[in-house]
Amino acid sequence: LAAAFFAFELCVGLYFPSVGTLRSKYVPDSHRSVIMNLFGIPLNALVVGCFLSIKRLGVTGALTVATGALAVAAAAAVFPN
Repeated sequence: LAAAFFAFELCVGLYFPSVGTLRSKYVPDSHRSVIMNLFGIPLNALVVGCFLSIKRLGVTGALTVATGALAVAAAAAVFPN
């Protein structure tokens, strides 16, 4: 269990600096805050919708919604056009 925790921390420790570097390279400084806030709106809508229907979804349904969202994001990353 401790090894899994350390592996997770390693992945997170590599992910966030990499995303920050890519963001500074491709998103202009003058528009960065607006663009990042606009990208956060669908995520916040998904989280609020999931929380409001958690009694109906249950844990399995909530995890299914999260899996579906990750699958859509992965498909969008692999097939951008």
